Amino acid sequence: MIKLNNKAKSLKKIKLKYALIPKLIIFSVSDYKKNPNKVIDKILKNFTKKIAIRSSASDEDTIKTSNAGKYKSFLNINPKNIQSLKESINQVIKSYKSKKNKNIFFVQEMVENIKTSGVVLTYRLENYMPCLNINYFDGRDSSRVTSGNKGSKNFIFIENKKYKIINKFSKLKKIINEIKYLTKKDNIDVEFAINNKNQVFILQVRLLKIPKTNTRLKIEIEKTYNKLEKKISKLKKKHYSLFGKTTYFGVMPDWNPAEIIGIKPKPLALSLYRELITDHVWSENRKIYGYHDLSQFHLMTTFFGTPYVDVRIDFNSWIPKNLEKNTSEKLVNHYLSNFGKKKYLHDKIEFEIIFSCLSLSTQEKLIKVLGNKFSKSEIKNIFNELKTINKIADQQMFKDLKKIEDLKKKQTQIDKSNLYFIDKIYWLIEDCKKFGTLPFAGLARCAFIATEILNSFVEQKILTENEKLNFLSTIKTITFKMKDDLRHGKKYFIKKYGHLRPGTYEITSKNYEENFDNYFNLKKRTTKHKTNKFDFSIIQRKKINKFINQSGVYKNFDHLIGFIKSSIASREYSKFVFTKSIDLIFKNLKGFGSKYKLNIEDLSYLKINEVLDLYFNLSYEGPIQKLRKNIKLNKNEYSINKSIFLPDVITDPKDLFLIENEETKINFISNKSIISNLKEFKKTNKNASLESVICIENADPGYDFLFSKNIKGLITKYGGQNSHMAIRCAEQNLPALIGVGEKLYQEIINAKTIKIDCELKKIELIN
Repeated sequence: MIKLNNKAKSLKKIKLKYALIPKLIIFSVSDYKKNPNKVIDKILKNFTKKIAIRSSASDEDTIKTSNAGKYKSFLNINPKNIQSLKESINQVIKSYKSKKNKNIFFVQEMVENIKTSGVVLTYRLENYMPCLNINYFDGRDSSRVTSGNKGSKNFIFIENKKYKIINKFSKLKKIINEIKYLTKKDNIDVEFAINNKNQVFILQVRLLKIPKTNTRLKIEIEKTYNKLEKKISKLKKKHYSLFGKTTYFGVMPDWNPAEIIGIKPKPLALSLYRELITDHVWSENRKIYGYHDLSQFHLMTTFFGTPYVDVRIDFNSWIPKNLEKNTSEKLVNHYLSNFGKKKYLHDKIEFEIIFSCLSLSTQEKLIKVLGNKFSKSEIKNIFNELKTINKIADQQMFKDLKKIEDLKKKQTQIDKSNLYFIDKIYWLIEDCKKFGTLPFAGLARCAFIATEILNSFVEQKILTENEKLNFLSTIKTITFKMKDDLRHGKKYFIKKYGHLRPGTYEITSKNYEENFDNYFNLKKRTTKHKTNKFDFSIIQRKKINKFINQSGVYKNFDHLIGFIKSSIASREYSKFVFTKSIDLIFKNLKGFGSKYKLNIEDLSYLKINEVLDLYFNLSYEGPIQKLRKNIKLNKNEYSINKSIFLPDVITDPKDLFLIENEETKINFISNKSIISNLKEFKKTNKNASLESVICIENADPGYDFLFSKNIKGLITKYGGQNSHMAIRCAEQNLPALIGVGEKLYQEIINAKTIKIDCELKKIELIN
């Protein structure tokens, strides 16, 4: 058995069948200090090609300490350049800072003609799941991976009996297995390079520091993937009452669960989101707005704690209800085919894949996209049905807005009533569905139509992108007003906004009232927003009026612009109102928990149906005993689910085992350019200055307090073109990258500085 300890010595010990280790010589710091010329002479005798001078401190890359990147190393040194050689060695030794001479360094021959380089881990660090996790870069500079530079790629392989690696990493897998065998360790971290002859070179081998391996968990994970493969294979088959020959799954289509509740939400958050939106409310709204009736179907499914949208069900829900059946089948299959080819569009399906409403560009796009596959009469039929959708939205918007006002009254009535905690929770949920999330879904639909029409103004060259942004800045949403309302002091602000919290559906997250001083700083008083103005020119009005006359939907110019402004503002307002119901649900849950000694953390592991069961059922078993059992079971299940990594998009069962992280199409917001330092929000002291570009995985309206912190820009892992944060950043004209995806997000948070050019849609990471 080979014992891995020191970086240099570990490399020296290992002899591999399938890989090469570049020639290396180890030197002690003490020997070099005693006689530097002797060391230099030895280097010159043994190396003629370019070399690397690499650190290998006593506390570097051990099982106890990593200190990765702490000490200096120098690449591509010409050994004949004595001055450069000495300077590099001295810099490496100097970086140790310790005066002890036990440290060593080593000289290693550079690998030539590298075509791929990277790092492979045998565990995924985010959740310590066993797998082959390869982060790589196509090119000769392996440091681009370790430094987290843009351009690196990620490939994950989950061990299984059915699917094998058939790409360039098949040989690397053999090498990793060989190292595991030689070291008798399965937690290893290997730096590698592959040259143009497909020879694999190992540049570093070290132990990966992870928590104690849970053997049972490894067995459970293996079972999990096999179960899920069978499940997906079944779900992909043709369904008798759905259009479309197959299905796919994504974490961001339509209601964007990854953005709203996260990739691994706790049971309460997940179940509450289901209850309030994705079980029945979503389909009821689609039906009201003139789409296909899908009231029998749930939009969201979960695979071991990860929420996914069933894409076929989603695509069916966008089919106008009176569209001919054969045309509907063709259209859904077209959508599915497009999605399968462009998985990176999973957070943009409404803008990039489907036709869900009428805009100035719709007819042109229908002909361009569907012209080769659909007849003229079919395209005309689709166009006319989409026109009907716009008509319904125009008529329905103010009805939905009235329901939102009704909800405000009902919230007050329930809150002031003498009903028991559980009874209040039941009625808060029922009222929220009927008068909150249902009309909100409608208003969100109207806002999407409004955004699509606005975008078509730009596409048809009626407005420039800058003019569109200027127009949006004139719309006063509720969140726009929030920043101004801070000026009125804490008491006033809490009364109006106190129910909001980062992570709307997460009970453990404190609301603005509970955590005001950490979210806001009244010492830094914000200046009052200037009211922006935007006027359409006579020529712009004429062109828009032409669309109005042709559409037969809107009465006149003022009617259309009024619809656009009202729907965008109403969407944000309705969300603001219905989230108060969620806050009141949490308030009563906490009251119930306090009475029976269930803390907030315990409550987060309850499913909402388990709470509602107390309203409907009376059993011999005490309710608290029953809930405690549920909490224990749910906690255990959650701990296993957390350790299971699944891809953002699943198009085939093999996607579970062979995961290639594709480039994500980023949503660039504003037209600004900025160079700024970066801060990841979850690692930031909430009281600290946030005057930088802030990185956050997902952000719902509860994160609006960030805009009071004078942030310079925003980056989110998940989020779509029409997401809350996209709208908020556009409103503020704040440079933002919304929905960058997992791979790029990891690269960004590893960088120190970023240059964002929203107009050119370019980013540059500066380390």
